[in-house]
Amino acid sequence: MISLKGLGKPQYLFRPSQIVRRLLQEARSERPGGQIELPWGLRIGLDPSDTVSEGIFRQGVYDVVTTELLWRLTSPGDCAVDVGANIGYMTSVLAVRAGRQGSVFSFEPHPRTYSFLKANADSWNASGRCARVTAVQAAVSDKDGSAILEMPSEDDPNASHARIGTATGTGIEVPVTTFASYFSSPRDFGVVKVDAEGHEPAVFAGMSEYLGRVREIVFEEYADYPAPSHQALERAGYTVFATEERLSGPQLRPATNGARVKRAYDIVPSYVATLDATRLKRILSARKWQSLTAS
Repeated sequence: MISLKGLGKPQYLFRPSQIVRRLLQEARSERPGGQIELPWGLRIGLDPSDTVSEGIFRQGVYDVVTTELLWRLTSPGDCAVDVGANIGYMTSVLAVRAGRQGSVFSFEPHPRTYSFLKANADSWNASGRCARVTAVQAAVSDKDGSAILEMPSEDDPNASHARIGTATGTGIEVPVTTFASYFSSPRDFGVVKVDAEGHEPAVFAGMSEYLGRVREIVFEEYADYPAPSHQALERAGYTVFATEERLSGPQLRPATNGARVKRAYDIVPSYVATLDATRLKRILSARKWQSLTAS
């Protein structure tokens, strides 16, 4: 049965053709797989067994708020980093916006998911249409070595829900690196995106000497403000903002004690940490979803 439920979202309203695609997918009982073209022109190969690819397949994009944040905040020539890259969807945003003079490093520990990320990165690099992407099969944490990548439950096969667990847990052993040890030579970064399924404080601990050399950090956080991730970045001199979805575009609001970030659907809330709050507010003051109308 074809359903119109959920079509009143920016990813459909600003791209009406996606409504037609969605209805055809439902009418034909199509499942995710193969490749699709993203709004900014890059094609991405999908993992048919994971919810992130399912979302991209059905909506044409994934997590419109984070997508738009990365689209607006990344500047030409930036060196950008995607921690927890999955198949590379957010990496593609960073790569297009950083442009040919920029560079993107994408970290994904899950072996199967990494294979999709690597294939997508190789394809984009060969196209010459965006920044060069370096795909790294590793988790980012507060130590170097290895760790167990655990699934939340036996009933949840989605690799995007995997997280770094305890040394005695069951799961997949994966390589682990700190941000500081991987980027051993001092450099500055434009945007770093972190989606580590609750491991964000360890990621920030491992990049402590680089905090202050990253212009903006876009990260997910399950817990209400002030969680350890928020506190770590504020101690390093960042101003942290919560983000919300509006039909007119993403909206910033100050992170306040106990405030719960509302999202229109089941996506973990995104926060932005910035060294230049004036710049951030100016860039995000414009209405419209720029990423959705990129073409």
